[in-house]
Amino acid sequence: TFCRMAETVTAIHIYPVKSCGAMALDRVEVSDTGLRGDRLFQVVDTEGNPVTQRQQPMLATVRPTLTDGGLTLDANGRTALRVAIPVSNDTTVNSLLGVPVGAGDAGDDAAGWFSDLLGAPVRLVAMTDDSEYRLPIPGVDMPLSWADAASVLVANSASLEWLNERADETFGMDRFRPNLTVDAGEAWVEDTWRDLSIGGARLGLGLAWPRCSIPQVDQIDGSRHEEPAKVLKQHRWCSDAASAGEELRPLFEGNALFGIGCSVHPTGAVITVGDEVDVHTTGTPIIAAPA
Repeated sequence: TFCRMAETVTAIHIYPVKSCGAMALDRVEVSDTGLRGDRLFQVVDTEGNPVTQRQQPMLATVRPTLTDGGLTLDANGRTALRVAIPVSNDTTVNSLLGVPVGAGDAGDDAAGWFSDLLGAPVRLVAMTDDSEYRLPIPGVDMPLSWADAASVLVANSASLEWLNERADETFGMDRFRPNLTVDAGEAWVEDTWRDLSIGGARLGLGLAWPRCSIPQVDQIDGSRHEEPAKVLKQHRWCSDAASAGEELRPLFEGNALFGIGCSVHPTGAVITVGDEVDVHTTGTPIIAAPA
């Protein structure tokens, strides 16, 4: 089906270090792995496996800021640290889905800074121009940063409002860590979006996104909460994702869904706060919109 709508981008965020705090932007450029600077770094344990807020909610309190050729790490009560972006790969670590990926180690100072914060030995690594990570899913050719499984996450503020009206405690959009927040006016309409344009960028492969335990973490102080898990389980639980196809079905079943994961292209396109969202193609949502 063909449908043209005009909604608006109200916020843009990237996450320079996977599972750490957001960096708000007025405009962002598309890179070959998503949005430039998004999930460029990740923290790994001594086995090279990613460390996220699932295990270490205090990562939420870290405020990374990208600067020319570097990254500044800041957190309450800690001395800020400037880290250079590695230019070449000198190690191999794992993506969240267990795929080995070449990366550049960010050095002992960064490793010590995060190890002291988390109380466990960890390293900070970055993707370089030589790094390559693609989803281990047949037929899906989407180069990624350290993002879980989609280049860009889009969320609708009307859907957040719908959840908050039914939740035991309120929570902000920051809990869901979207890249693009849009005002679509109608809750859950984003579940039907498959192909859309924003600014000079084209977003495709739109699919409602499975949520882990991270939205239960307060993105300011790292404390854990019961919401939004309770309201999501009551209203947004996916028990049957047959419409997603056999390859993707296990990704959705047994999870709550919020927001949509998308691919994005072309490299060099720019998205700006205030841009209209033009939806070109829609489809049947994986789960029906709640009543």
